[in-house]
Amino acid sequence: MPRGRAVGPATPVVVIGDIVESRSLPDRAGVQRRLLEAVDAINAEEAEGLAAALRLTTGDEVQAVLADPAAAVELITRLSDALRPVELAWGLGRGPLTTDWSDDVSAMDGPCFHRARAAVEEAADEGVWLRALGFSAVDDRVLSGLFRLLGVLRAGWTDTQFAYVRALRGATQRQVAERFGRDETTVSRTLSRAHVHDVLEAEGAARALLAAYGGDGAEEAAARARGTVRTT
Repeated sequence: MPRGRAVGPATPVVVIGDIVESRSLPDRAGVQRRLLEAVDAINAEEAEGLAAALRLTTGDEVQAVLADPAAAVELITRLSDALRPVELAWGLGRGPLTTDWSDDVSAMDGPCFHRARAAVEEAADEGVWLRALGFSAVDDRVLSGLFRLLGVLRAGWTDTQFAYVRALRGATQRQVAERFGRDETTVSRTLSRAHVHDVLEAEGAARALLAAYGGDGAEEAAARARGTVRTT
């Protein structure tokens, strides 16, 4: 549970992730165990970014309310990495609550949840990584497009490329090479073929856009980030 939070954000952002075609998985119980382990790790390590902790709401679905909308990028990436090669579809929804605030995500409801639900269903139906709804019309499209491209790049990774990219987060190429017992040139080429710099740039762009929706005055902050609000 996120620490020290009595009320939620002024305009909540909800994230929902759903395992794709979960009923056809050969080891559904094993996948659920991996999902629970990843959920516990994120709640322990990313608590400051969560207004209501990440929770397994059905056997195959997770939900959270974000204190920092930008935390969605880390949450989505970490959970997707933890379950690979099992696929997750994601939805981001922004809007008001129609219930009282609660630290229990399953006890709340409102347009933020309805939009996240519609978004994850769209993502699953279209076979894309994520859809976003409830931001501005432009930002919904930009976020959905960024994550769609990220999903395509990630889907093309070999197991080795995935392992190197995952290890690179918080490390240098030299450290990755040492960890896997490879020379740095080989690791660099493998990461280049994985388009790692493009992936990190796109993640950073999504993070920056979402950060503009954090805190009070989120609409104005988001507009200012795009240069559409005059300050004089």
